[in-house]
Amino acid sequence: MKKLAIIISSILLSGAATTAMAADSYNSISNLGYQFTDSNNDDQFSIDSTYYFSPKKTLGPYDQFEYINKQTNVFGSYTDNDASDVTSVGGEYFYKDVVFGASYENSDFGSNDESYAFTAGYFFNPDLLAKAKFVENDDGEDYALFSLAYNYMLNGTDYVGVTVESDDDFDKRSVAAKYFVDLQEGNFLTVEGTFNSISEADDTWDVETNYYFSKATSVFASYDKEDAYTFGAQHFFNQNLGLKVGYGNNADDSDNDAYFANIRYQF
Repeated sequence: MKKLAIIISSILLSGAATTAMAADSYNSISNLGYQFTDSNNDDQFSIDSTYYFSPKKTLGPYDQFEYINKQTNVFGSYTDNDASDVTSVGGEYFYKDVVFGASYENSDFGSNDESYAFTAGYFFNPDLLAKAKFVENDDGEDYALFSLAYNYMLNGTDYVGVTVESDDDFDKRSVAAKYFVDLQEGNFLTVEGTFNSISEADDTWDVETNYYFSKATSVFASYDKEDAYTFGAQHFFNQNLGLKVGYGNNADDSDNDAYFANIRYQF
């Protein structure tokens, strides 16, 4: 009888743990954003949405997913401020070890500037993706970008992701990295950054971190080489609806106040 009780207790505890760790998944992620910059009284409105044709699983927090996307998708976005508006649409198609993508962008800075992008990629393994992107500009130079993304899993959830990218002339180079860790007890941490090197121009860099008190609630902060910084918080009221608010400024010029908010809806 005692052995039977132990077995039943183990099964119940195992089931509870599995339920607690079960990942949420989404097919659609949309954002509605607003930003106000005090120094020039500039309002910016943005909206974007991505639809995945297969469920995209989280790594714990409602807004954290695998480093390299592997789901076929379509997307669209629109941004409007006092100086311009930008519209873009596109998508990616994944088939076995290859991925193809295409996108269109229209930028209105007083006159329309249209561009078309085509991408092709190959997975050497599920954690290593090589990509080539070709961009054709109606009113500018055409160019090509080549990238290599690698995801190193530290355990079942934690990872270090790195992406290196360069244009075809090797004049523009960048390295982006992200670290995601499950701190246990429902807490998570991300640290990510980007380094850009451009010939005949100064290098730039930026870093950002997010600390999650739970799957739903987090705080964030960022900083870059130009001494611009942001901080704020995000909270999901349920697994579908979240609100992010923040403040930005510059350490050398305190007149650059910026306030921003973003509503996120995913299902």
